[in-house]
Amino acid sequence: MRAPVAVVLGIAVVASGCLPASATPWSVADRVATGVSATLTAELPLPTIAPAATETPPPSATTAVTLVPPTPTTPPTMTPSPTGSPTPVTGDPRASLGSPTWRDPLDSGTGWNLGADSFTEAEVEDGVLRLIGKSTADGWRLTWPEVEDAYLEASIQTKTCTGSDEYGLMLRVPDIHDADGGYLYGFTCDGRYFLRAWDGDEMTTLVAATAAASIHSGSDKTNRIGVMLRDEKLSLYANGTLLTEIEDDAFPAKGGFGVFIGARRTENFTIEMTEIAYWNLP
Repeated sequence: MRAPVAVVLGIAVVASGCLPASATPWSVADRVATGVSATLTAELPLPTIAPAATETPPPSATTAVTLVPPTPTTPPTMTPSPTGSPTPVTGDPRASLGSPTWRDPLDSGTGWNLGADSFTEAEVEDGVLRLIGKSTADGWRLTWPEVEDAYLEASIQTKTCTGSDEYGLMLRVPDIHDADGGYLYGFTCDGRYFLRAWDGDEMTTLVAATAAASIHSGSDKTNRIGVMLRDEKLSLYANGTLLTEIEDDAFPAKGGFGVFIGARRTENFTIEMTEIAYWNLP
């Protein structure tokens, strides 16, 4: 049984914006959401909070936007995976699933909401989605597809970071128009992984922050963060290595996904995502 860790303390602030339409417009309303990432301070300490405190900062704002996915004639779906990777890891899903069902090489910002608000700043340049955390609370940006039974993976490089600065994947978002719920599977700068469930009101820890040798810790490190979704089972991976598995039915099997960041210790903590892809499971 899982128990709520913290209760949302603030009131969301809403603003809206639109991305420019492509030659063949195909708009999907989405939301760039930010919310408090509620965990024990013993697990992910915040420098601005007294040691005895157990609450994190209030939830961030939510921003409704309009996304423009790639046109049907030029999808990024079957782009070959990068070559020249390190020695394959036994059990690495990427090695056994073949070409991805969908892959965004991030050679444009199509399908993402870009720009800045009080909580995050996002831009795409030279094949990189750069996400800057402007708050100690977690902020996320979603893209347009929805997945069900699939393996989802992103390649993310940290810039200058320390300790509990965190980043990762948001997934199984029930409604990409609102982004008021979903799982947050993430890594910390110091090499821990965690899984939380956000229901729009409370953040519940499902897997407490746990150190893993397969996570490359520190600044200027690149990690592949992946999660296998099959029915109610979530299997968590770091650089192709299975870390743990958990069953949870808090959210529908089909949902949206994106990336999140929390600048817990470093002002303007920044990550650069060079790829995000998913493979539908047989």
